[in-house]
Amino acid sequence: MSRWAELLFGVCILFATSLGLTQECSLPLKDSPSLCRLEAKARAGDTDAQYQLGLAYDKSNALARDCPNAAKWYAMAAHRGNPAAQNNLAVLYASGCGVEKSDSEAVKWYMRASSSGFAMAQNNLGYAFEQGRGVKQSDDAAVHWYREAANRQFAPAMANLASHYMSGRGIEKNEPEAARLERLAAELGFPAAEAAVGQMYLTGWQLDRNPELAVRWLRRAADHGYLPAQNELGRLSEQGIGLPQDRAEAERWYRKAADAGLQLAQKNLARLQQQSLASAGR
Repeated sequence: MSRWAELLFGVCILFATSLGLTQECSLPLKDSPSLCRLEAKARAGDTDAQYQLGLAYDKSNALARDCPNAAKWYAMAAHRGNPAAQNNLAVLYASGCGVEKSDSEAVKWYMRASSSGFAMAQNNLGYAFEQGRGVKQSDDAAVHWYREAANRQFAPAMANLASHYMSGRGIEKNEPEAARLERLAAELGFPAAEAAVGQMYLTGWQLDRNPELAVRWLRRAADHGYLPAQNELGRLSEQGIGLPQDRAEAERWYRKAADAGLQLAQKNLARLQQQSLASAGR
């Protein structure tokens, strides 16, 4: 190799090392070439890659959850202005996962992400004000941030804003507006709102009573994994409201919610099984 070639080769190695491209892949990522490549980009300063790598450590099915590494990469992207990373870093501070728990630090990062118009952070900031976590409790501020996120079509914020219209906390009570927001959130696929619309059809509150439509909305929520809706479908199946009475179907729904940890469903399942045993013993 000529002297010039040796010099050029050395410069290339130095440049690659400065970008982090020659560094060995971290042990948890070794079995995933795509994550190894993502890590190389993150080390080179790619903000989106830093966020995506934090997300992989935080929520990927390919890795065991690793909050310290998630926080590390979220923080790199957050300091570079990535609002999704700022929000997720705030969530880690709020829960104390991978970082020392700090509600005030969580609020700081929610604020930064919210100022960029990131709806999820605005909703989370609204919740912080509603609960008084890291900030002085303020229903007015909670409503403000829920509204900001709802205006960006963020369904959980619509449901949260609806609860304030229902109660009159931080805003004038307005039940028709609460119902409208719940329906909008349900149409966007938010499970809690789908269940709420089901209850509206079931009880006739703000909508004409229609048990069959109630079951349809509750089933949507249940299929999205919403445990109270699964329990409610168990009750409706047991009592024959909106669908044929069917104790086996009731037990199936109760068991589904019970196995996921819903205590009310566990009690309903135990009661139904005891009744079946009592009937069999007669």
